[in-house]
Amino acid sequence: MTASLSSLWSYSAVTEDRLHADHHHLLPYFHEHQNASSITAQLGSTAFLHCRVNRLGDKTVSWVRRDGDQIKLLTWGLHTYSNDARYSLNFEHPNNWKLQIKYTQRRDQGSYECQVSTHPPRVFSVTLNIVAPLVDIIDARGSSISEKFYKTGSTIELKCTISQMPQAQTFILWRHGDHMLNYDTSRGGISVKTDMSSAVIVSTLFIANASPEDSGNYTCSLGDVATGSVLVHVLNGEHPQAMHGSSRKDLCSLTLVVLLSSLTTLLNTLR
Repeated sequence: MTASLSSLWSYSAVTEDRLHADHHHLLPYFHEHQNASSITAQLGSTAFLHCRVNRLGDKTVSWVRRDGDQIKLLTWGLHTYSNDARYSLNFEHPNNWKLQIKYTQRRDQGSYECQVSTHPPRVFSVTLNIVAPLVDIIDARGSSISEKFYKTGSTIELKCTISQMPQAQTFILWRHGDHMLNYDTSRGGISVKTDMSSAVIVSTLFIANASPEDSGNYTCSLGDVATGSVLVHVLNGEHPQAMHGSSRKDLCSLTLVVLLSSLTTLLNTLR
């Protein structure tokens, strides 16, 4: 009798282990080999957070935003529960429960979790990083500038660099005040050359036969995401070559030299 009970207990234990193994084998699992991932999105772009679940069965997938100890439900199944209309569930057949975030903002950066309603829930974590492109207007030496001086009749040449762009962009706009220059044919002599062959995009604006009316604030912008600006002065003067492309500091030094020279000439005349 004792042997029979021992055999029965042994059989029950093996059966329970097999049932547990079979149950575990039938549970949903994430397609990714890692249980976490990290993606980078450009400020103002659309970010996609992927969550591929295999063997889902009758379980439900949800997305939550984790901020410290606080958890905010974003989606449940195919339904969106966030009050922020930028968030939505964008399911991609056959198994990608993809979270979409439009017009990304800096506050969207952080930790997100894709959860499957098992007991306990299975969790796939995604860290979203938001980066903003850097826009800079530089001189011939590659230094940032805020002002440039040109002589009347010369060609204005402004060079703009754009870096830290995880996503390729093509809509680089030049403006003079509120007036867009990229497609301006009314004035003539305006051209834009953009080189996107490297990690740092370089866009150069050319304006031929500059006049005082071309003075003012010029901006180079990447959509509504990032902007660089420079103040341009088109002047008439006795030393146009030194004035061309010079900075305010250079112009002040030139002016001081001219004043000292004039003062010296006046003193010699008075003697």
